[in-house]
Amino acid sequence: MVKEKILPYKCRCGGKLKKSQTQVEFFGIDFGIKECEVCTACGSEYLGDEVMEEIEQEIKKRGIFGLERRVQVTKSGNSLVIRIPPEIAKFSGIQYKDQIRIYPIEKSRIEMDIIQ
Repeated sequence: MVKEKILPYKCRCGGKLKKSQTQVEFFGIDFGIKECEVCTACGSEYLGDEVMEEIEQEIKKRGIFGLERRVQVTKSGNSLVIRIPPEIAKFSGIQYKDQIRIYPIEKSRIEMDIIQ
């Protein structure tokens, strides 16, 4: 384990930063435990350039770089509707009238599976 050493520079919030480790998951890809800097005041975690480069290369290799989109929730009758952008539908192979299973993972995270 990396010794938690206080660094000579501060976080954006003004808190102290320390060397630490964190579990890194990005776009559902588990990158394992990586070295990072953590703010002792606000808890923000900062990954180094090497880790960010590794993440970028892997998401580019998998063809998901740049697919993240912001969408607005709309309403249809009593249901809420989330539109899937065409780029994400194409990448995922989702087509009109496909069956999808949707379920909550935690309060602010929902996942879905395409039923084949």
